[in-house]
Amino acid sequence: MRRLLKLFSISLVFTLAACVFNTSKISFNPIPYEMKVPKELASKLSLEPMTGDWANQIATAGVVGALTMYYTAEDNTKHIFAGIYYTPEERFDAAANPNEPPMFGQEVSRKDGFVLSVAGPQDSIFEPFTPDGKNITRLYEEIYKKTTYIKSN
Repeated sequence: MRRLLKLFSISLVFTLAACVFNTSKISFNPIPYEMKVPKELASKLSLEPMTGDWANQIATAGVVGALTMYYTAEDNTKHIFAGIYYTPEERFDAAANPNEPPMFGQEVSRKDGFVLSVAGPQDSIFEPFTPDGKNITRLYEEIYKKTTYIKSN
């Protein structure tokens, strides 16, 4: 039994190490967070500040940082994958309406008086059986997990 427990412990350490080493971090600068993504997908993602009417509306509503995350497909076309929002918690909470989708996406972290939230795709961007469809599915599985995000300085 002891030997089995030791083998399980060693296996768990290697599994956790593989998870850590198979990810890359994407900085949300100037938002003080990073996102862990599968290493082979990191180069397919890019971030840009939100602009236009929506950016003006959310700034008026209290968002202090907003980014658009893009996914670059196999054919080199860019597609919007997610919105990233950084909001003082009192403004985030005040915008919540139980009868509507969250204005600033789904909360993924709440620290130091601010909320980091994400709004991902509502539907599949690509056919699920294609390489891009499989990549998007993997990313979608990660974006709403709190463990995907790391507060940075």
